[in-house]
Amino acid sequence: MTLDLSPCLDERGVLTVLAVDHRDALRVEFDADAPDDVPVDTLVQFKRDVITELGPMASAVMVDPDYSVDQILRQGQVPDGVGSLYALEAQGYLGSGSKVNELAHMPAEAVEAGASAGKLLILYRSDAGADTRAQDDLVRKTVELCHEVDLPIFVEPVPYDVVDVDDRERQVLESAERISALGPDVIKMPFPSSNDDVDRWDAACQRVNEIVSQPWAVLSWGAPFEIFVKQVEAACNNGCSGFMAGRAIWREAVPAIGRADVLQGLGRQRFTQLLDATHGATPAH
Repeated sequence: MTLDLSPCLDERGVLTVLAVDHRDALRVEFDADAPDDVPVDTLVQFKRDVITELGPMASAVMVDPDYSVDQILRQGQVPDGVGSLYALEAQGYLGSGSKVNELAHMPAEAVEAGASAGKLLILYRSDAGADTRAQDDLVRKTVELCHEVDLPIFVEPVPYDVVDVDDRERQVLESAERISALGPDVIKMPFPSSNDDVDRWDAACQRVNEIVSQPWAVLSWGAPFEIFVKQVEAACNNGCSGFMAGRAIWREAVPAIGRADVLQGLGRQRFTQLLDATHGATPAH
């Protein structure tokens, strides 16, 4: 069952999503040495600034229940006509050592808050035995709970312990195939080939179309912006339905001094480049 994705799409039916749902990872951006010391108000204001300046350019924004649902989404500060994706996964996985995620927020909470869709990030390797099976069970349960309340669900399998270029490509593709079979409405995934081997890009993207049955969108996964925008273009020319990006767009705006100038200048420039890169995207209707 595929639910209505239109609130998260632009007028072309393409996903051009601004991610500001970061929690632990955003604390690290502010203070890598003492992330727990970053004040909550600092995180909330940053998210508000990013959504204010860049949100109108996006088809949807990704928000989190800790620092941006009550503070921004419920306050009507997401621009009119822009959808919202509600992060459902628990935080703490970055430093816990566990490779099995937990569902911290129920899909019904997202519906009550007015979100357009849910999002579940999972750490994932297709060859991790019991951990893989546990993550599959989590995805299966989350899809079921979301669909019970008519909430589309985006699932983001993120590979870990990647050993080389071939392992990266294998894990991204095998993860996408396994997660596709569990029934999410959209798969959010790293680019399915290495940053350097451009000759493999088209074939890798075409392989995604062969193994997944739903729309898919790419995230930067740490790639430099100059590489990521080229990957978005390659993916969208080969069946992808758009991008979902955060730090690749706004990382330089983390310092409070000059933030508005950075977002209005570099931030909007980068978002415009990404929008241009989706010219050949496959609509996700």
